[in-house]
Order: sequence, then structure tokens, then C-alpha cells
Amino acid sequence: MRPTFTLLSVCFYALLSSGTSSGDDPRWLLSLVDLVELDYEDRCDMRATAAWDELIGSSKGLAQKLERDKSFGIFARKQTADVKSALNEHALGAGDDVLRRRVQLLIQPGDTLLETEQWMRLVTFGDTALNKLRFATDYHCGTHTNCTLRELHYNMARQQDENTLVQMKQAWDKNLPDMGEFLEQILPLLRNASKENSYNTVEEYWDSLGEYEGALLKAREIWDHVKPLYLKLHKYVALRLKGSEAVGKPLAVHLLRSLNGDDWSNLIELLLPKHPDVYLKLHTNLQLKELGGQKLYKEAEKLLNILQLGDIDPLIMNESLFNATCPTEIVDWCKPNRMRFVTCKDISIENYMEAHEILMKIKYKMITALHSNNTYVLREASRYSAIYEAIPGFASLLSLNPHTLNRVGLYPLDRFNYNPNHHRLVLQLIIALRDLPKLNYFMAADEWRLNVLMGRIPPSSIGSSWSEFRRNFSLIETSDSDILGDPYVIFNKPYIGKFMGLILKYQIYQSFAEELVSDDYDLVKHVGENNERLMDAMMQGYGSIWPEMVSDLLAKRENNLEYTGLTDYFRFLDEYLDNQLDPSAESNYVDDYVEPPVSEPPTEEVEIPEENEIPDEIDIKSSKEVESHNLNENIIDTGDEPNSKFSIETSTVGVLEIKNPMAAGDQNESINPKEASYNTYWWIGIGVGLAVVVILGAIIARKRHTHRKSLERQRRNNSCA
Repeated sequence: MRPTFTLLSVCFYALLSSGTSSGDDPRWLLSLVDLVELDYEDRCDMRATAAWDELIGSSKGLAQKLERDKSFGIFARKQTADVKSALNEHALGAGDDVLRRRVQLLIQPGDTLLETEQWMRLVTFGDTALNKLRFATDYHCGTHTNCTLRELHYNMARQQDENTLVQMKQAWDKNLPDMGEFLEQILPLLRNASKENSYNTVEEYWDSLGEYEGALLKAREIWDHVKPLYLKLHKYVALRLKGSEAVGKPLAVHLLRSLNGDDWSNLIELLLPKHPDVYLKLHTNLQLKELGGQKLYKEAEKLLNILQLGDIDPLIMNESLFNATCPTEIVDWCKPNRMRFVTCKDISIENYMEAHEILMKIKYKMITALHSNNTYVLREASRYSAIYEAIPGFASLLSLNPHTLNRVGLYPLDRFNYNPNHHRLVLQLIIALRDLPKLNYFMAADEWRLNVLMGRIPPSSIGSSWSEFRRNFSLIETSDSDILGDPYVIFNKPYIGKFMGLILKYQIYQSFAEELVSDDYDLVKHVGENNERLMDAMMQGYGSIWPEMVSDLLAKRENNLEYTGLTDYFRFLDEYLDNQLDPSAESNYVDDYVEPPVSEPPTEEVEIPEENEIPDEIDIKSSKEVESHNLNENIIDTGDEPNSKFSIETSTVGVLEIKNPMAAGDQNESINPKEASYNTYWWIGIGVGLAVVVILGAIIARKRHTHRKSLERQRRNNSCA
């Protein structure tokens, strides 16, 4: 009934307009577009309600979601036809750029242009597959065989036994949809969607959805430059997990404690360098502060305040679900402040980073909804923007910024100033295990699907082609079908936007970091004081194609995607991996790590007791604090040595907001700041040593004085006797 109402409303508006005919009045087309977008908002509201019910496990959730997803395709196809018909009758004026953009997004909405039967086939396959994976209870979790997906993720991250990991992975594979059905019935729909959207090939179609001309060609070019770092990380992981004989050979995906190999974060404790102090305290303090679930998201919201982006609407927090499954999923009702998300309460560094990313995505949607001419299609277009991925990703980098860790109470900044490059290395390793496998996986998923569609794989090998492609492209041994656990794959969505967004987030980091006058300044506060370019990008929404916004977002430094932001960020890790993979490096290694002093409470003047005298009071609180602190001092000695090639020169990652122990004006350019800081600590150590010698001397002198008096008393007693 709504499309009919739309057309009647437009006709009524045309009749009421001034003397010109509807065919000559551009307001007629504008009114039609306005009303079509209102219809889209209504549909979005209904679909979001059904999606939420399905996510939380409502008994009728899946059936309701299927019904509304199917009807949405029919609706969108009809609305597109109406707009096209109106566009043929009413020419757009030269100054109607916003209207032209809205019309373009409405007449090329993506996969919803598929014929009704084909659209229904696509959403039925995807919705049913994801629901089964989400709510299956026959997963293997080591100690028991009937567990949930959340329990599977939790146990897999902590499992040490390789045979048990294999069983976990196989139990997950059994719940995947059929690969034959996907290859025969679902993936070919991409060709039909390409034609319906007026493109000759799937690659052209995906480039258009990513709104970047030659997007996949650019991604391949970038990957060629990032690939060496990925291969080094892979070799390092293989060396630690299986020994030198495994270096350069494919690794079984279960060894990565991952279901499809797109995130290796669960391996971090097996890969730490010799001095992982920052990781140990970060991990320990997350547990002690119980930063998981809603408490974590409340803490992550504080970063948005420092960035001067404002709070998250309390209703979003109050109505979201924090005791479900990760990774987090956002449900959007396509209205300002009308969102919810489903996440888990597990405490980990990965979830800590993800919480910051999710909240920035929600803030992004909130800001866009209040601007971008406040129209549905300029907020919710079916496009894959790299900027929408990059800005939240940038927030995840800031969550591990030393000043952020200090504010949250996870790692003190004054402790970071000891051996800062070692701490940077550990933080980079944490981030690299999360991001580099994702980049590789994004490319692999898109390239494999294109190879299948373009007939580059022999028909007899298509069924097992994913595992073969992954082995060659990623050096990872997977099953033939584990890619079908991916929502983007089973719904035929391209990963090009996410790939480019991951690259762009490091360029954003680099652009802000290079603006700092010195390492002493807080990068997060600097971003907050200069957040206009972030705000401008979020406010525009899909009003412009995202590549046109890159130059302003990067403060005119670059106007295109470049791999150098990422490779510069991981400079210390790159050098460390070279050191670890070079057999001759150990002989040239010099361990310049300096153990930070143990923090002690302020000392007070106390009376030194006489010999054999027991003090009346002991500061129990102070002794407990020292004991607790010393427990956190433990380090994991893996037998490896940190990189001897670390340097302190300022670079993208060098500007990690380190408070320099020396005043900027007192530094000499010819003196290494790190060496200067060590000299300072050396003199402090000498001073402390001298103080200890003086105190010990005083104690000994007092004891001798006491002993002398005792002898004199004995002599007097003897003489009297």
C-alpha cells in the first residue's frame, strides 16, 4: 500500500503546485524522492526490529527476519522503477547536485535489484546459515561437547592441545552451509546483480559499490607492498609454534586458534618478546578492573569525550545486550540515536580495542544522521565507504595509545618512558596480529570469488578451490568451506571497502602524529583539539563519494590511499621480525633494556631501633602494595632477544606521545634521547646508592657507639668489683 500512497501524494503535490505543469516542475521529482526515502525508513525500522529479535534468540526471530528481508527486495525494486520513470520525464537542473546524488543512489541500490526469486534465494541462504551458526549448541569445547558459539570462542582462545583445537574447528565446520549450494545457486547471483546495476563485470560492479575507480587494482597494488610484512609475521608465528622447519610453509588454521584465520590475536602470549612488561600489566589490569561488557563500553566512551565527539545516547547503552556473542553486531533503525548492539562480556585486549571501534561506528552514524541533509539515502546507502571503516579503526589505534592506557589505569605513562621502543614493539605486535591477517583475508575472499566467477578455476576443482587458494595466497591450511561462516561472503558483499578502510586508518594516524611538535604531547588530546576534519567527513555521510574527502581528512597531505602509513607504523615490529628471523642476528645483539625501578611509597623519617629491638608497628598496607606490584613485575622469558636495531628517531609510530624525561630545550641533536634518559637514570642511581651508603654508615656507627658504651659499662662494673 505504501508505494501507491507515495504516488498519490506526489500527484496531489503536483496539483497544488503553481501554474506550471508537473512535467516542467523539478519539485515534482524532489517530492517523489523525499517520499520514497520515507518509505525506506519505514522498511528499515521493520527490518531492524526483526533483526534484533533474531539476534537475541526470539522463537519467531528468524521467520520474521526472513519475511521482512524478502519483502524488502520486492519493495526496493519497485521504488527504483518509480524513480527511474520519474527521471525520464523530469530533467535534473545543473545545480541539483544533492538531488542528483540521491537519485543515483536510489536507482542503483545494489543487490536488491535482483529479480524477486533470486533475491529471496540470497537472503534465505544467508539468514538461515548465520542463524544456525549463532545458535547451534553442538560445538566441541574441550571439556564438553555440547557448547554454544560464545563458549567455543572463549575456549578456543585458551586451548593448548592441538588435537582438541582440531575437534573444535571440525565441530564448527559441521554447522556451515553447503559449499555446493553456494557455488551453484548463490555466488552466480553476483553476475545478475552486476547486469541489473548496468555493469559488465562483477569487478566493475564491486568497484562501483566501493565508489573507487579501479578499487581492486589499487588494492592489489597496496597488498604487494604490505605482503612482505605479512610474510615476516607468518614466519615468526611458524617459528614460535612449530620450529624452524615450519618457517615459510603453510600453517593449519587451528594452530592460529582461529576459525578462519582472519585474526591471530589469541596467539599473543606465545609470541611475546623477552620484555613484555606492557602486555603483562595491560592484560592483568583489564582483569583486575573487570573491563568487560557494559563496564568496558562505558570506559571506551571516555575516549570519545576526550576526542570532543560527545556522549553516546544512554538509551543505546541501556537497550544493548552485553552477554551474548562476539564479534559485536550493530542493529540500526535508520533514525538518529536509534541503535543497539549485541556483544559479549569476555575480558580481553581484542575486545577492549573492539569496544572503542564499535562506539566510534555508532558515533559516526549519530553524527551522519544529524547532518548529510538528513535524508535516508545519504545516511544509509548500500555503499562500502573506506572512511566509514577507517575512522572507527583509528579509534582502536588510539585505545592502545600510551596516554590512553595511562588515563584508563592500564599502564602508567612514567613506566612507559623506560624502554619506550620495547613497549611500542609489544603494542605493535598486538595490533599486527589483529590487522595484518585481516588485510590478507579481505583480499583472499574477494580474489577467490572473482576467480570462480571468471572461470579461472577448473570445474573439477571448484569444490576444494577455497582451501587451495588460501594455502597459496595466505600460507594457511583451511577446510574447503570455512569461508562460508563469513556474512560478507554468504551475502555476496565485497570486502574492498574494509580493505581500503584498514589502510586509510593508518594514514589518518600518520597525519595527526606528524603534527605533534614533540613526543611530550598527548596525541589523543591533539586529535580532540583538531577534530574538525574527522567531524566534516562524518557529517557528509554519502553526500559525496569518499575518495573526494580523503585529502581534507588527511589535512591535504595526500589525496589517495598509500601503504606507507601502515608500514611506517609497524617499523619497530618490522625490524624486530628481521632480527628474529636472521640466524646471525643473535651474535650481534646487545640487550639495552633497562629494568624500571620498583615504585615505592614516600619514605618517612623513622627512629632506627637498637640491636635486637623489634619495631612496634609495621606498615601492612605498604607491604601488601609492594607484594602486589612485584607479582606484576614477572616477565615471560621466551629465550628470544629484543631487536638491537631499535632507534628513537621521530616517525609515525615514533610519535606515540612519549613524555621525554629530558626537557626539549636541553637536548642536543647529536645525543640520542634514549641514551640521555639512561644517563639521567644512572646519576639518579648513583645518588640513591650514596644515600644508602650514608644510611648504612650511620647505622654501623650507631651500633659501634652502642657497643662502645656497653664495653665501658662492663669495665666500670669490673673495676667496682
